[in-house]
Amino acid sequence: MSEKDTIHLAADLSFLHTDFLWRMPGSWAGYPYYSSSEFYEEIAKTAERGRMDLLFFGDTGGTSEDFGGSHDAVVTNGVKWPRHDMTPMIPILARMTKHIGYALTMSTTYHHPFHCARVFNALDHVTKGRIAWNAVTSAYKWEAMNWGFDVMMEHGERYRRAQEFLEVAGRLWDSVEPDAVVLDREEGLFLDPKKVHRLDFKGEYFKIRGPLPALPSPQQKPLIIQAGQSGPGMDLAARFADLQFSTRRTIDSMKEHRTEIDKRLLKFSRKPRDLGILWSVRVQVAESQSEARAKEKAFLDAIPPEGGLIEMSQWFGVDFSLADPEMTLADFIDQVCETNGNLGTFEEILRTTSPNTTVKELGRDYLTKRIMAVEGTPKAIVDKLERVHFETGANGGFILGRGYHAMNNIRDFVDLVVPELQRRGLSKKEYSSGTLKDNFND
Repeated sequence: MSEKDTIHLAADLSFLHTDFLWRMPGSWAGYPYYSSSEFYEEIAKTAERGRMDLLFFGDTGGTSEDFGGSHDAVVTNGVKWPRHDMTPMIPILARMTKHIGYALTMSTTYHHPFHCARVFNALDHVTKGRIAWNAVTSAYKWEAMNWGFDVMMEHGERYRRAQEFLEVAGRLWDSVEPDAVVLDREEGLFLDPKKVHRLDFKGEYFKIRGPLPALPSPQQKPLIIQAGQSGPGMDLAARFADLQFSTRRTIDSMKEHRTEIDKRLLKFSRKPRDLGILWSVRVQVAESQSEARAKEKAFLDAIPPEGGLIEMSQWFGVDFSLADPEMTLADFIDQVCETNGNLGTFEEILRTTSPNTTVKELGRDYLTKRIMAVEGTPKAIVDKLERVHFETGANGGFILGRGYHAMNNIRDFVDLVVPELQRRGLSKKEYSSGTLKDNFND
């Protein structure tokens, strides 16, 4: 990231077809539901018009049976299901746009670094340097079973494997030097063999000879994103990532997070500016406060009473359908920790929620308040974003997260919020002429 105070903007497209948003008036209107590219093409063009930097596609490969002991709840309600492979969508969107970048998810728990390095090298070429890799460690037992594992890998081992995975992927991208290509037709020299290197890597998890049989791509390596919130996840981000997503909900917890990641960056001989953070935010914007409030009410009314509990069960691997009305969050601490899943997210909830909160109370808030929520006029929205940005170090920006539907919400953000950000000099009015990394260094 650059030394500038620019607010960078991204949008999480992972859940636009799920999480009850499909029930919202206007969602998917005029588009075939999740079966072709036109919907995402329109989003990409709208986001680029707003000079946004990144569109993000998260992914998991399982079908949760945590709530009620079957997949009925997630399938009936569309809770993070279905989840199509978005890899084929990236080249299409890249042809429709010139500047905005695309983040694709691949798991360090189940994929192989050679395959991952090769895919992202190819996508970096196709997008002309606008690809990012969301490097995740997978924390869902149902996904583990689809990859052939009866038991999910232990939390600490997932991150040890991820450390080695990212190390060897980086070596593969560096195995052909940027100036190795000669293309001297008279001498018959295609590449300089002295600039193509074997790895002969032998680690705890991987054995790879190398080199990567691919020409160097525009960015050499994709922009790397890591969203882990636990201690090992923070170490992984501090060592390898260019960008981190964070779901911290309060300014105080955001400031604590920034301070902690800065300490870990120094441990790996990196500077705080080497890693930007995009804070997740849910935005309801309108020309008046009352209209914004009405939009928020429409969203809340679309969520069934058990909606948050279904998602909590899926996210933490605990069946919250068994909770009695008065059971508190504290009653489930041991169960959540035993599942070996998304521990960092649960720790954040414990820090920002009273342990005496009942599970059913939290279930409602989980969908609507898990990340920072802002509603109101463009001025009110930007006032809040500006305050958060500068109080947390002005080193990154925001990613539009859960609870917004398309096309309406993202179009409203671009038409109403972005002009106010630009008017105050907080976000870019034009892109750089280079890669995704160049845009984030503006």
